Amino acid sequence: MHHLYHFGFLLLILFSPILLADSIAHHDFNITLQPSEGVLKMEDTVSMQNEISEIEFALHQNLKIEASPAFTITPIKSYDNSHSVPVQYYRIQLAQPSKQFSLRYSGTIHHSLQQISKDYAGDLTQTPGIISEEGVYLSATSYWFPHIGTDYLTFSIQAKLPKGWQLISQGDALGDGWEEHSPQNNIYLIAAPYQIYQRKTPIAEAMVYLRTPDPAIADQYLDATEHYLELYSELLGAYPYSKFALVENFWETGYGMPSFTLLGPTVIRLPFIIHTSYPHEILHNWWGNGVYPDYASGNWSEGLTSYLADHLLQEQRGIGADYRRTTLQRYADSVKSQQDFPLTAFRGRHGQASQAIGYGKTMMFFHMLRQRLGDAIFIEGLQHFYKSNLFKVANFDTIRHSFEFVSKTALSAEFKQWTTRVGAPALQLDDVAVNETTTGYKLTAALTQTQTEPVFNLRIPVLIQLEGEEKYQRHLFSMSQRQAILELHFKNQPLRIKIDPQFDLFRQLDPSEIPSSFAQLFGAGKVLIVLPSNAPAEIISEYTKLANNWARHPSTLEIKWDREVKQLPVNQAVWLFGQSNQLLQTVKDSTEGELFSNQAAQFIINKKSFSKATHSIAVAAPNPSNPKHTVGWFAAHAPDVIQRLGRKLPHYKKYSYLVFEGADAHNIYKGKWPLNNSALHFTVDKDQATEELPLTPHPALTNAVKNKQSS
Repeated sequence: MHHLYHFGFLLLILFSPILLADSIAHHDFNITLQPSEGVLKMEDTVSMQNEISEIEFALHQNLKIEASPAFTITPIKSYDNSHSVPVQYYRIQLAQPSKQFSLRYSGTIHHSLQQISKDYAGDLTQTPGIISEEGVYLSATSYWFPHIGTDYLTFSIQAKLPKGWQLISQGDALGDGWEEHSPQNNIYLIAAPYQIYQRKTPIAEAMVYLRTPDPAIADQYLDATEHYLELYSELLGAYPYSKFALVENFWETGYGMPSFTLLGPTVIRLPFIIHTSYPHEILHNWWGNGVYPDYASGNWSEGLTSYLADHLLQEQRGIGADYRRTTLQRYADSVKSQQDFPLTAFRGRHGQASQAIGYGKTMMFFHMLRQRLGDAIFIEGLQHFYKSNLFKVANFDTIRHSFEFVSKTALSAEFKQWTTRVGAPALQLDDVAVNETTTGYKLTAALTQTQTEPVFNLRIPVLIQLEGEEKYQRHLFSMSQRQAILELHFKNQPLRIKIDPQFDLFRQLDPSEIPSSFAQLFGAGKVLIVLPSNAPAEIISEYTKLANNWARHPSTLEIKWDREVKQLPVNQAVWLFGQSNQLLQTVKDSTEGELFSNQAAQFIINKKSFSKATHSIAVAAPNPSNPKHTVGWFAAHAPDVIQRLGRKLPHYKKYSYLVFEGADAHNIYKGKWPLNNSALHFTVDKDQATEELPLTPHPALTNAVKNKQSS
């Protein structure tokens, strides 16, 4: 959820003054904020490492600089972009050479929220900077302080705010402000009327800033902060800041700043966030706000953070393989050939496709690196990388050097293949045969890479179930050709072969490995929404409002009435809205059966019954005329929950079915349709009644830390 790249980043790259190599500027700010007028008043004393007589800098055009006898100032150029901020460049000449100069300036910064998600139901909005009665959000892309082109920044802030308002920034508390003396690449200024909760922990101070007092939820986040700070300090190295704060924003965000996170009011109160997205934001203080990504050569920090937060927490629950399969499914659902790009080109998330690559593929790359090196060496490599690059900019080559150093293994081929190439391998299993030999049995099988892209060099996990054994035998099959023959010898008879059943390899999923999901609907480029013409007027009004809201975002989304559609289109995704939608009957074959049944007064999922009078439902299923496309059915039990559900549905993209209860539309049931017939699994003798062995989950990465501590 660390989306801080979009606004202004290109502006910073193209229009910043020439960087003063290996230099740090220190800013001492005295700030007065007048949110009701949108006004910022500032005195900034800038200290340089070397004496200067002249310097250039950039500042927001709306901020007017006061004249001073200490220097002469000349406007030299300006840049105005309607999608970012208007910037004015200045040159000042000091009356006397000095390491320090002071500026006084004031003005307004108010850029309204803009939709940045490319998905039709996307909820990503962002502003490069705003000072308003609701709150203040300023960062480097706001140009609220002078950009003088140094590599890094340190600062102190003293602020005057309206009564009841609180200021939050990175670093340590300093009177009515903050200070940070570790090298930073940004300075954040967040303010609003906040209720503050805090607790000292052995690692750092835990803090919660809420716009509405809520001691219960504050305690939950303080507990979680203490737990995850300890977990990641043990795994990676010392936490680099003195606090971590949860800060409530006034629009829906998921931002990770140095020593705090800025989350939206709805996001904070989603029950699953505290043990999913929240640890992700805490971990960004190691990756992204501790070691800085070199965006120009690829933002590696999102994928590594996803792997060590979102994935690790699922791995601790024994369902890491399910998380990896979902990650691969997101890539399959969202990324088309024309949208694909290498990891070195990822800057930040702006929709499902960019997330599937920048977060998902990068995450899988680190998982494959871990499988290659083993848990102990992988952790040692992470710790070496962190310790060597704290508060420095790092790229994929920097990461490679650390892992090569600790493993004494050349890794350039792996890094080049997975970070600079587009596409993913696709595997096909054929010609499985088992033959008796003088010493036991020989298993052979043909593996083919079927992707249109060139061949990948792969290390493919192969699991074999043998007669009389209680665990699968695991083998790694190296493959660098379009087709290769696997040959294995055993004493006991092979019963089953499974190719990458735990999804340890970044690859294109076989269609047999992909259940229908809402991601296929929200990620589709071409979508039809079918409205129910026979529903009550208030229901029709709310469904129409939701459909029009989704259609206002850039997409090829079309809206029709069910009376206008004779049959489901076969070449696009389709949403059917409403319990009385006339097209429901046309998808009966693909949605109804043993797992799901739609009845007059209730629907049944996995033998669980839910009343239509009090429950709302969403179901994704294959189009019966073309299973490559997905049909979604969304039916609310009351008109006043439709908009709320419309906002919630995109947060459940990986699921096949959802059930919500009551006026608050609380999710009470969710899941994915089971998959039992993968084309990459083969049973040698299907007539045998031998029970299929369960797969043993990989041990969680944190187990290696515990084992080391106990040894």
